[in-house]
Amino acid sequence: MVEGEELKKLIINADDFGITEKVNRAIFDLVDEGLLSSTTVMTNMPYYEEIQDLKGRIGIGIHFNLTTGRPVNQRDMVSTLVDSNGHFFKLSELLKRMKAKKLSSEEIENELAAQIENLLKIGIKPDHIDSHESLIKYPLFSGIIRRVAKRYGISGVRTYTPLKIKFEYLLRPRKVLVLLYLHYQKMLWKSAGFSVTDRYDSLIEKNLTHQRAISKVREIFQNFSRGVLELGVHPGYPEDSDALGGYRKERAVELQVLRDNEFKRYIQNGDVSLISYQDIHL
Repeated sequence: MVEGEELKKLIINADDFGITEKVNRAIFDLVDEGLLSSTTVMTNMPYYEEIQDLKGRIGIGIHFNLTTGRPVNQRDMVSTLVDSNGHFFKLSELLKRMKAKKLSSEEIENELAAQIENLLKIGIKPDHIDSHESLIKYPLFSGIIRRVAKRYGISGVRTYTPLKIKFEYLLRPRKVLVLLYLHYQKMLWKSAGFSVTDRYDSLIEKNLTHQRAISKVREIFQNFSRGVLELGVHPGYPEDSDALGGYRKERAVELQVLRDNEFKRYIQNGDVSLISYQDIHL
Protein backbone atom coordinates (compact mmCIF):
# COMPACT_ATOMS: atom_id res chain seq x y z
CA MET A 1 0.00 0.00 0.00
CA VAL A 2 1.33 3.43 -0.98
CA GLU A 3 1.63 5.91 1.89
CA GLY A 4 -1.33 8.27 1.95
CA GLU A 5 -3.65 5.94 0.06
CA GLU A 6 -7.01 5.12 1.60
CA LEU A 7 -7.44 1.49 2.65
CA LYS A 8 -10.16 -0.11 0.56
CA LYS A 9 -12.77 -2.10 2.47
CA LEU A 10 -14.23 -5.25 0.97
CA ILE A 11 -17.11 -7.45 2.07
CA ILE A 12 -16.99 -10.83 0.34
CA ASN A 13 -20.44 -12.26 1.01
CA ALA A 14 -21.45 -15.80 0.05
CA ASP A 15 -25.17 -16.00 -0.62
CA ASP A 16 -27.38 -19.08 -0.19
CA PHE A 17 -25.99 -20.68 2.97
CA GLY A 18 -28.33 -23.53 3.88
CA ILE A 19 -29.61 -24.29 0.40
CA THR A 20 -27.63 -27.57 0.07
CA GLU A 21 -24.94 -29.41 2.00
CA LYS A 22 -22.39 -28.88 -0.78
CA VAL A 23 -22.97 -25.13 -0.87
CA ASN A 24 -22.48 -25.06 2.90
CA ARG A 25 -19.27 -27.08 2.59
CA ALA A 26 -17.90 -24.70 -0.02
CA ILE A 27 -18.62 -21.75 2.25
CA PHE A 28 -17.03 -23.46 5.27
CA ASP A 29 -13.91 -24.23 3.24
CA LEU A 30 -13.58 -20.66 1.95
CA VAL A 31 -13.94 -19.30 5.48
CA ASP A 32 -11.19 -21.67 6.64
CA GLU A 33 -9.01 -20.35 3.81
CA GLY A 34 -9.64 -16.70 4.73
CA LEU A 35 -11.47 -15.94 1.48
CA LEU A 36 -14.88 -14.88 2.82
CA SER A 37 -15.88 -12.26 5.36
CA SER A 38 -19.65 -12.70 5.38
CA THR A 39 -22.49 -15.02 4.41
CA THR A 40 -26.27 -14.82 4.24
CA VAL A 41 -28.55 -17.66 5.30
CA MET A 42 -31.73 -19.07 3.79
CA THR A 43 -33.48 -20.13 6.97
CA ASN A 44 -36.34 -21.94 5.26
CA MET A 45 -33.90 -24.44 3.73
CA PRO A 46 -32.93 -27.81 5.26
CA TYR A 47 -29.30 -27.14 6.16
CA TYR A 48 -29.47 -23.63 7.59
CA GLU A 49 -28.73 -24.63 11.21
CA GLU A 50 -25.16 -25.50 10.22
CA ILE A 51 -24.56 -21.73 10.30
CA GLN A 52 -24.00 -22.08 14.05
CA ASP A 53 -20.50 -23.36 13.24
CA LEU A 54 -19.65 -19.96 11.69
CA LYS A 55 -20.93 -17.83 14.55
CA GLY A 56 -18.21 -15.39 15.60
CA ARG A 57 -15.99 -16.24 12.62
CA ILE A 58 -17.55 -14.07 9.90
CA GLY A 59 -20.49 -11.73 9.50
CA ILE A 60 -23.85 -13.48 9.22
CA GLY A 61 -26.89 -11.98 7.54
CA ILE A 62 -30.24 -13.28 6.37
CA HIS A 63 -30.97 -14.14 2.74
CA PHE A 64 -34.71 -13.52 2.54
CA ASN A 65 -36.27 -16.12 0.28
CA LEU A 66 -39.71 -16.30 -1.32
CA THR A 67 -38.86 -18.31 -4.45
CA THR A 68 -37.11 -21.56 -3.45
CA GLY A 69 -38.25 -24.46 -1.29
CA ARG A 70 -41.04 -24.35 1.26
CA PRO A 71 -41.91 -21.44 3.56
CA VAL A 72 -41.21 -21.40 7.27
CA ASN A 73 -44.85 -20.62 8.04
CA GLN A 74 -47.68 -23.09 7.63
CA ARG A 75 -49.25 -23.29 4.19
CA ASP A 76 -52.52 -21.63 5.21
CA MET A 77 -50.51 -18.61 6.40
CA VAL A 78 -48.82 -18.12 3.01
CA SER A 79 -51.55 -19.14 0.57
CA THR A 80 -50.77 -16.36 -1.93
CA LEU A 81 -47.06 -17.27 -2.01
CA VAL A 82 -47.14 -21.02 -2.66
CA ASP A 83 -48.28 -23.46 -5.33
CA SER A 84 -50.57 -26.47 -4.93
CA ASN A 85 -47.67 -28.50 -3.52
CA GLY A 86 -46.86 -25.95 -0.84
CA HIS A 87 -43.66 -24.75 -2.51
CA PHE A 88 -42.84 -21.12 -3.16
CA PHE A 89 -43.66 -19.97 -6.68
CA LYS A 90 -40.69 -19.60 -9.00
CA LEU A 91 -39.53 -16.03 -9.52
CA SER A 92 -41.29 -15.55 -12.85
CA GLU A 93 -44.64 -16.65 -11.43
CA LEU A 94 -44.17 -14.64 -8.23
CA LEU A 95 -43.55 -11.48 -10.26
CA LYS A 96 -46.62 -12.16 -12.42
CA ARG A 97 -48.69 -12.46 -9.27
CA MET A 98 -47.12 -9.30 -7.89
CA LYS A 99 -48.09 -7.34 -11.02
CA ALA A 100 -51.60 -8.76 -10.85
CA LYS A 101 -51.81 -7.72 -7.17
CA LYS A 102 -52.41 -11.30 -6.08
CA LEU A 103 -49.84 -11.32 -3.26
CA SER A 104 -50.70 -10.62 0.36
CA SER A 105 -48.35 -8.06 1.93
CA GLU A 106 -49.31 -9.40 5.35
CA GLU A 107 -48.34 -12.95 4.37
CA ILE A 108 -45.02 -11.73 2.96
CA GLU A 109 -44.25 -9.76 6.11
CA ASN A 110 -45.13 -12.64 8.42
CA GLU A 111 -43.04 -15.11 6.40
CA LEU A 112 -39.99 -12.84 6.40
CA ALA A 113 -40.36 -12.35 10.15
CA ALA A 114 -40.55 -16.13 10.59
CA GLN A 115 -37.32 -16.51 8.61
CA ILE A 116 -35.59 -14.10 11.00
CA GLU A 117 -37.06 -15.94 13.99
CA ASN A 118 -35.53 -19.18 12.70
CA LEU A 119 -32.10 -17.56 12.93
CA LEU A 120 -32.72 -15.96 16.31
CA LYS A 121 -33.84 -19.25 17.83
CA ILE A 122 -30.40 -20.77 17.18
CA GLY A 123 -28.70 -17.81 18.85
CA ILE A 124 -27.74 -15.67 15.85
CA LYS A 125 -28.90 -12.12 15.17
CA PRO A 126 -28.28 -11.19 11.52
CA ASP A 127 -26.05 -8.18 10.91
CA HIS A 128 -27.62 -7.39 7.54
CA ILE A 129 -30.22 -8.42 5.01
CA ASP A 130 -30.26 -9.30 1.34
CA SER A 131 -32.60 -11.45 -0.72
CA HIS A 132 -32.66 -14.50 -2.94
CA GLU A 133 -32.96 -13.61 -6.63
CA SER A 134 -32.69 -9.91 -5.69
CA LEU A 135 -36.33 -9.52 -4.64
CA ILE A 136 -35.29 -6.56 -2.53
CA LYS A 137 -34.98 -4.51 -5.74
CA TYR A 138 -38.76 -4.55 -6.25
CA PRO A 139 -40.69 -1.79 -4.44
CA LEU A 140 -43.33 -4.09 -2.93
CA PHE A 141 -40.77 -6.39 -1.34
CA SER A 142 -38.36 -3.58 -0.46
CA GLY A 143 -40.95 -1.74 1.60
CA ILE A 144 -41.97 -4.87 3.49
CA ILE A 145 -38.36 -5.89 4.09
CA ARG A 146 -37.63 -2.42 5.47
CA ARG A 147 -40.45 -2.73 8.00
CA VAL A 148 -39.36 -6.20 9.11
CA ALA A 149 -35.70 -5.18 9.41
CA LYS A 150 -36.66 -2.15 11.51
CA ARG A 151 -38.78 -4.32 13.78
CA TYR A 152 -35.85 -6.63 14.47
CA GLY A 153 -33.19 -3.93 14.71
CA ILE A 154 -31.16 -5.13 11.72
CA SER A 155 -29.11 -2.19 10.50
CA GLY A 156 -27.27 -3.35 7.36
CA VAL A 157 -28.71 -3.94 3.90
CA ARG A 158 -27.39 -4.83 0.47
CA THR A 159 -27.93 -2.16 -2.16
CA TYR A 160 -27.01 -2.34 -5.82
CA THR A 161 -25.08 0.76 -6.81
CA PRO A 162 -22.76 -0.71 -9.47
CA LEU A 163 -19.00 -0.47 -9.16
CA LYS A 164 -18.77 0.81 -12.72
CA ILE A 165 -21.41 2.22 -15.03
CA LYS A 166 -20.68 1.00 -18.53
CA PHE A 167 -20.85 3.65 -21.23
CA GLU A 168 -23.19 1.58 -23.38
CA TYR A 169 -25.74 1.62 -20.54
CA LEU A 170 -26.09 5.37 -21.01
CA LEU A 171 -27.26 4.79 -24.57
CA ARG A 172 -30.14 2.61 -23.40
CA PRO A 173 -32.98 4.53 -21.69
CA ARG A 174 -34.25 1.48 -19.80
CA LYS A 175 -30.79 0.86 -18.31
CA VAL A 176 -30.53 4.51 -17.29
CA LEU A 177 -33.88 4.30 -15.52
CA VAL A 178 -32.81 1.14 -13.68
CA LEU A 179 -29.57 2.80 -12.54
CA LEU A 180 -31.46 5.86 -11.32
CA TYR A 181 -33.93 3.66 -9.48
CA LEU A 182 -31.18 1.65 -7.76
CA HIS A 183 -29.54 4.89 -6.63
CA TYR A 184 -32.88 6.19 -5.36
CA GLN A 185 -33.49 2.93 -3.51
CA LYS A 186 -30.09 3.18 -1.84
CA MET A 187 -30.90 6.72 -0.69
CA LEU A 188 -34.19 5.47 0.76
CA TRP A 189 -32.37 2.85 2.82
CA LYS A 190 -29.82 5.37 4.05
CA SER A 191 -32.47 7.92 4.99
CA ALA A 192 -34.26 5.17 6.94
CA GLY A 193 -31.11 4.69 9.04
CA PHE A 194 -29.59 1.62 7.41
CA SER A 195 -25.90 1.02 6.76
CA VAL A 196 -25.04 0.41 3.11
CA THR A 197 -21.89 -0.11 1.09
CA ASP A 198 -20.65 2.39 -1.48
CA ARG A 199 -20.77 -0.10 -4.33
CA TYR A 200 -21.82 -3.66 -5.16
CA ASP A 201 -20.60 -6.21 -7.68
CA SER A 202 -20.79 -9.97 -8.17
CA LEU A 203 -19.42 -12.84 -10.21
CA ILE A 204 -22.83 -14.24 -11.06
CA GLU A 205 -23.38 -14.87 -14.75
CA LYS A 206 -25.24 -17.59 -16.61
CA ASN A 207 -22.83 -20.14 -18.16
CA LEU A 208 -19.91 -18.57 -16.30
CA THR A 209 -16.52 -19.97 -17.32
CA HIS A 210 -13.25 -19.78 -15.41
CA GLN A 211 -11.75 -17.44 -17.98
CA ARG A 212 -14.75 -15.13 -17.88
CA ALA A 213 -14.80 -15.15 -14.07
CA ILE A 214 -11.11 -14.23 -13.88
CA SER A 215 -11.79 -11.42 -16.35
CA LYS A 216 -14.60 -10.16 -14.12
CA VAL A 217 -12.32 -10.31 -11.07
CA ARG A 218 -9.68 -8.24 -12.87
CA GLU A 219 -12.24 -5.66 -13.92
CA ILE A 220 -13.66 -5.43 -10.41
CA PHE A 221 -10.31 -4.77 -8.78
CA GLN A 222 -9.21 -2.37 -11.50
CA ASN A 223 -12.31 -0.27 -10.79
CA PHE A 224 -12.23 -0.65 -6.99
CA SER A 225 -10.22 2.38 -5.91
CA ARG A 226 -11.76 3.49 -2.63
CA GLY A 227 -14.60 3.11 -0.16
CA VAL A 228 -16.59 0.01 0.76
CA LEU A 229 -17.46 -2.63 -1.84
CA GLU A 230 -19.61 -5.71 -1.38
CA LEU A 231 -18.71 -8.60 -3.65
CA GLY A 232 -21.56 -11.10 -3.78
CA VAL A 233 -20.51 -14.68 -4.55
CA HIS A 234 -22.29 -18.01 -4.97
CA PRO A 235 -19.76 -20.81 -4.40
CA GLY A 236 -20.56 -24.50 -4.34
CA TYR A 237 -19.18 -27.93 -5.11
CA PRO A 238 -20.54 -29.68 -8.23
CA GLU A 239 -24.03 -31.09 -7.79
CA ASP A 240 -27.34 -31.32 -9.61
CA SER A 241 -29.87 -30.18 -7.03
CA ASP A 242 -33.21 -28.68 -8.08
CA ALA A 243 -32.87 -26.22 -5.20
CA LEU A 244 -30.09 -24.50 -7.14
CA GLY A 245 -32.40 -23.61 -10.01
CA GLY A 246 -30.60 -22.60 -13.19
CA TYR A 247 -27.35 -21.67 -11.45
CA ARG A 248 -25.54 -24.96 -10.80
CA LYS A 249 -22.26 -25.63 -12.60
CA GLU A 250 -21.38 -21.95 -12.30
CA ARG A 251 -21.10 -22.30 -8.52
CA ALA A 252 -18.11 -24.60 -8.87
CA VAL A 253 -16.52 -22.04 -11.21
CA GLU A 254 -17.00 -19.30 -8.63
CA LEU A 255 -15.46 -21.52 -5.95
CA GLN A 256 -12.47 -22.24 -8.16
CA VAL A 257 -11.91 -18.57 -8.98
CA LEU A 258 -12.13 -17.48 -5.35
CA ARG A 259 -9.30 -19.93 -4.66
CA ASP A 260 -7.28 -18.75 -7.65
CA ASN A 261 -3.90 -17.23 -6.79
CA GLU A 262 -4.76 -14.11 -8.78
CA PHE A 263 -7.84 -13.45 -6.66
CA LYS A 264 -5.85 -14.07 -3.50
CA ARG A 265 -3.23 -11.52 -4.59
CA TYR A 266 -5.90 -8.86 -5.04
CA ILE A 267 -7.26 -9.28 -1.52
CA GLN A 268 -3.94 -9.92 0.22
CA ASN A 269 -1.74 -7.19 -1.26
CA GLY A 270 -2.09 -4.89 1.74
CA ASP A 271 -4.44 -2.20 0.43
CA VAL A 272 -7.68 -4.13 0.93
CA SER A 273 -9.26 -4.83 4.31
CA LEU A 274 -11.81 -7.65 4.52
CA ILE A 275 -14.75 -6.56 6.67
CA SER A 276 -18.39 -7.45 7.31
CA TYR A 277 -21.54 -5.38 7.71
CA GLN A 278 -20.81 -5.16 11.42
CA ASP A 279 -17.89 -2.89 10.52
CA ILE A 280 -19.72 -0.26 8.48
CA HIS A 281 -21.75 2.60 9.86
CA LEU A 282 -23.77 5.48 8.49
